[in-house]
Amino acid sequence: MDSGRSESWKTVAWNGLSLRVPPQWEVSSLATSYLQLNDEVGPVLELKWQQIKGLFSFKTHLKKLSRLSTSSPGVDFQEIPLPHDWQQALRNFEVQSFVWQSTEVSGKGAILYCSECQKAIFLQFYQKQRRDDSRIPLEILHSLRDHSEDGMVPWALFGLRALIPQRFALVRHRFHPGHYQLEFQHQKEHLHLNRWGPADLLLKGGDLLPWFNKRGGERNWCHVANMREYNYDGKPALQVQSQGSIAISSRLWARMTRNLPHIWVRVWHLASRNQVLGVAARGCKPLNEQMLEEVCSNYDMV
Repeated sequence: MDSGRSESWKTVAWNGLSLRVPPQWEVSSLATSYLQLNDEVGPVLELKWQQIKGLFSFKTHLKKLSRLSTSSPGVDFQEIPLPHDWQQALRNFEVQSFVWQSTEVSGKGAILYCSECQKAIFLQFYQKQRRDDSRIPLEILHSLRDHSEDGMVPWALFGLRALIPQRFALVRHRFHPGHYQLEFQHQKEHLHLNRWGPADLLLKGGDLLPWFNKRGGERNWCHVANMREYNYDGKPALQVQSQGSIAISSRLWARMTRNLPHIWVRVWHLASRNQVLGVAARGCKPLNEQMLEEVCSNYDMV
């Protein structure tokens, strides 16, 4: 578990949780409130989190964890006092720590509870003795954040970087070769982030508009008529803002609400990263254009 220089570490931010990790660590598995990271050898860190309604019981969760661990042959699970060097890093949480060990691998972790945002977090570091480096978990714990201070939630995964207003909840995600998509919702307002690539293979030397007209609708995105070409911050782009120009998939939704949705779409070619990025929004009421501009300005690939 060689961390390298911490200046080269990268941010991973997913659905309200953010942390800094060594550059060679990659997300190997994810769900709405779950992350597993691997290095070149295997698993190194696992996180699960959830919002808590009512009282939170460490005792209940530790019993469940102990039963799961002891049901595996050869695993020794123990609750331990919070390590001294972790205390400062986790000073904003209520914490109960644990360790476990098997013949091949050991683990050290904690259950955290934040009384400010009512979020519980389970985390554990996987370690093999020959690769043990206690500095890495400590630096990661110092970087851990579980809620926003300014109302904007960071997202950083697979090169994607974005800031989304806290009121929007993640409802759908996919990371397929050639197409990333995140969909958020607040009441009846939907917000989509898309990334397509590689752009040179998609556009084949052509412009955005023919490609989008041919492929945008096929990819189940907010495909609308009368897209206009323009220059967005020095980049070739398409944009439309309309009420009533809706995709076939949205017509039933419009009839059910007896309203034509307000739609805002921007697509631009990020040539420096060989990607095409898109932001789209749909809602029953007029959309907040300033918010959408901020989302676009903070949306990037690295």
